[in-house]
Amino acid sequence: MNGQNPLRAAGVGLALVFSLAGSGTASAIPITYQIGAGSAPGFSGSWLHNAHEGMGNSGYFANGDAIRMTGELTVDLETGMASGRLAGSGDFGLNNSAATEDWLLVIRGGSKGTQTFKDGEKDILTLSYMLTSSGGHEEDGYFYFADRDFNGDTREDGPNYIDQNRIYLWGNNWVNKNGAKDRERFVYEENGEALGLDLYGTAPEPGLLALMATGLMGIGFSARLRRHNNKS
Repeated sequence: MNGQNPLRAAGVGLALVFSLAGSGTASAIPITYQIGAGSAPGFSGSWLHNAHEGMGNSGYFANGDAIRMTGELTVDLETGMASGRLAGSGDFGLNNSAATEDWLLVIRGGSKGTQTFKDGEKDILTLSYMLTSSGGHEEDGYFYFADRDFNGDTREDGPNYIDQNRIYLWGNNWVNKNGAKDRERFVYEENGEALGLDLYGTAPEPGLLALMATGLMGIGFSARLRRHNNKS
């Protein structure tokens, strides 16, 4: 025997599981959201779109031609670090060589609170991406999501909002410090594509994660207990 009490070791492990699952520290655990169709106000799905319809003088642009995206996005809510893969098929105004192409949006990293938008808002999330298509299109860049309420002071029901269970975001692939003028610069001077990304996603309840972790811990404890009994 190594002298370690298996009951004590399991108790410490269970305490750690419930500590991580508690509301105080859960945001430190990367959360994986299933990205797809949504029922929140302003969402019928998750969309990659050509941003050519202005929303008043806000500098934000609504859906133009769009394709529906589905996949997974993993985000650390404390740091904004992210990874994921989203896919869709269609034509959304990038002068595609074919009417319909398969698109892959790979999220390669992320951050939060580093960019400043029009009216002084910070970014609630920034995603680094690589976009490729079956027709040979390839580009990389960033999608920026401002810490801005687009839904009339009911943020928990729509964009822009993230918590441990839900993600509702509308964003651009440029930082609109000067409103619509930034979009025009992005398109014409930098020879880029003005794109928008809408994300609707859900994640398992924290309680379910704790229950799953407890089950795994129980399996490990049973194995240790059997080893302990065999040595006794």
